[in-house]
Amino acid sequence: QMSTKNLEKNLMAFLQEESKESGKVLTTNDLPTLAPPDIYYYLEKEDECKNPSVRRRQHRFFAGVDVNQMDRLNEQLQLALLAYADSMQEIQTTLQKDFDCELAYCDMESTPGRPSHFIAVNKNSIEKQESALSFFSSDASTLEVIMVVRGTKTITDIITDLLMDEEEYKGGYCHNGILESGQYLAEKHTKLFRNLLRASGKKKIKLTLIGHSLGAGAATIAGMELNELPEMDVQVIGFGCPALLSKELSQQTESFVTTVVADNDCIPRMSSATMLNAILDIAGFDWTPYAKQDIKEAVNEVSSYFPTLLKDYKQTILDTVSSQPLRDIPANIPTKRVEPVLYPPGKCVHLYRDGFGISGNVVPCTFFSELDINRRMLHDHTVDAGYQLIFLDLMRQHHEDHYFQFEKEKK
Repeated sequence: QMSTKNLEKNLMAFLQEESKESGKVLTTNDLPTLAPPDIYYYLEKEDECKNPSVRRRQHRFFAGVDVNQMDRLNEQLQLALLAYADSMQEIQTTLQKDFDCELAYCDMESTPGRPSHFIAVNKNSIEKQESALSFFSSDASTLEVIMVVRGTKTITDIITDLLMDEEEYKGGYCHNGILESGQYLAEKHTKLFRNLLRASGKKKIKLTLIGHSLGAGAATIAGMELNELPEMDVQVIGFGCPALLSKELSQQTESFVTTVVADNDCIPRMSSATMLNAILDIAGFDWTPYAKQDIKEAVNEVSSYFPTLLKDYKQTILDTVSSQPLRDIPANIPTKRVEPVLYPPGKCVHLYRDGFGISGNVVPCTFFSELDINRRMLHDHTVDAGYQLIFLDLMRQHHEDHYFQFEKEKK
């Protein structure tokens, strides 16, 4: 019910507008239903249309990504992955061993609006030594702190994901469920950050917030809140962040928020508007030519292995398939589409398969204004099969070394 509330609201507004223009009264009963062949053949069509050549053209006017940033992004991705650990001991040990950081706070439990997360302090910024992390500075007057927010892992995280209402926020709009999570993090830890700063004797905290999926969204909101404090210098790095902020609000965060999107990752593109548009697109697609071709090939294949089985019926079957429509397109599918309200936040880095290898471009948040229906749309959202894989492929291509490993992974 929570997941469909805003979708239904968009549907009703959309149908009312269509009713005015068409002169007919449209209700939710007029909306198309989808059958498995609708989705299967739409996927086939999208794979055919959105080929590597199309992807290269989509990106040709956007600035490329500096490959030298990849070591830093990979360190941050490993920290985002660490948030999914099953125990606080594992987090603490890994922080000390691999990142020279000391755990300051850890909450392994998550409830709706209160995500699991941890906070760590860079020991070298206290001891005035060179940091093991490339994204930490060497400024002796700055205390280096990281907050890492876990993404979707439990059923309560899914509940937060599904609260897709747009809520007014800072002159724009924001994902309702994630807004609550981010504000909770900022409010809860403002006092802790000030105590850490006072105890360190430093002048300022450089806070890096990191997260994947839901964690990226909550980290972004927390960063927007904490960035208003004069003693805080905030940077946010998110991987696969959901559609979170309205366009203007997203653009206002470009100076301190970076969202990395792995190729076909569906989550940065998913909102109630894009889901509705995808349903209408799939329902309006006539897959008859695809299905007829499949039937003809199947009949020919069967007759080649069993010549006598279809001897008297093969041509009749083929003629019938050729002459009959296999699908009736609903007549009441609107031609207009809903304009999305929410987009991924900040400066968006899109890493994608270009037909030759992996390319990367800095694109506007509006680049992700529709769902990219693709067989990898879920795989590309995961850390291991999505982000880690595309990072490694990019660097192995760059170094021309099929065995390349990031330094932290070598350890």
